[in-house]
Amino acid sequence: MQPKLIFKSLFLLVGILFLASCSDEDDDAVAPMFFTVTDYQAEYEQTLGDTLIIDLEIQNIPLSTEYTWKLDDTVISTIKNLDYVTETAGTFSLEFSATAANDSLYRSYQLTVNDPYDLYYRAKTESSSAYISEIIEYKPAPGQFINDSYGTMEDAENLVGGKSNLLSLGAWGGYVVFTFDHTIENREDAKDFVVYGNAMNGLSEPGIVQVSFDENGNGMADDTWYELAGSAHEAETTLLDYATTYSNPGEHADVPWVDNRDTTGSVLVSSYHSQNYYPLFIAEQEQVTFTGTRVYPTISSSGFVSIAALEWGYVDNYDAEYGTYGGNAMEMDWAVDANMDPVALKGIDFIKVYSGVQENAGWLGEVSTEIKGASDLSMMD
Repeated sequence: MQPKLIFKSLFLLVGILFLASCSDEDDDAVAPMFFTVTDYQAEYEQTLGDTLIIDLEIQNIPLSTEYTWKLDDTVISTIKNLDYVTETAGTFSLEFSATAANDSLYRSYQLTVNDPYDLYYRAKTESSSAYISEIIEYKPAPGQFINDSYGTMEDAENLVGGKSNLLSLGAWGGYVVFTFDHTIENREDAKDFVVYGNAMNGLSEPGIVQVSFDENGNGMADDTWYELAGSAHEAETTLLDYATTYSNPGEHADVPWVDNRDTTGSVLVSSYHSQNYYPLFIAEQEQVTFTGTRVYPTISSSGFVSIAALEWGYVDNYDAEYGTYGGNAMEMDWAVDANMDPVALKGIDFIKVYSGVQENAGWLGEVSTEIKGASDLSMMD
């Protein structure tokens, strides 16, 4: 082939390649971003604390694209897909934008966040009672009154509507859960409810209180529990995340236990109560495990046995206000979560009381919280 012809052929080939290259670049430059699906859900309704998830399908995204999600005027995320825990109740505008050098996308939404308290709060009526309306669960730990006087399901049901019948919760961890016919409100600068016990000066058997609001509105005590942290909760001796497992001896015999610190012991029987101390009406008939907080009141056994009261925040506990209220007045503002961080509660529907002490008090037997009932203080003033 002649040199001139070769040169023309090479020139033509280079030109074709150049034009093809320019064409590809132009195609990339002008191909806009677009949402794969044009119809989308523009309104969302969530409950406070729920997670809002919005996954977006977008085509032709340049590498330099920046994303922004705004809730009203606040940026809540800078990635393409939203995964956001709703923290404030109300109705908000939610905006998404994707911005590249010469291109952008935008979408707007409306987000409504409902406060469960507003949805499921149960107001008092003219027929409402200040006292317990229902026993939801009674699961005592072993004790001298269990399966006997003060320790049966009938005794638990007798707490409804008053404050004169006695119920034993047994040794550490044993509990009762109850509710009222209305939501107990958190009163500003005032105690909220009282739990009645049989404490006396020099004879306290401190029980610990947990509270819960029916945040899913199903009427069941299956929502988050918050513990009311009393004066002893931050003491060096107090054991948080404590657990004890009791084994059924099958007869009137000491009830062995082992805790999650590899400590063993027994709930000791006496001749005064000849029944099996292990609760025979619960589902767990071989072993039962309780979890919670263990506190340590001062116990003196020189001569007459005495158990000193803890300063405040416990039931069946002869604190400074016990005589005033005829029991232990409790405050929702003492509520903490599992990390011992304070929790702000507007109101509660369920109360759980459990024995907080694991000790044998000589001839008195095991230290076991007893209660006689509870009442809403807003209806007792």
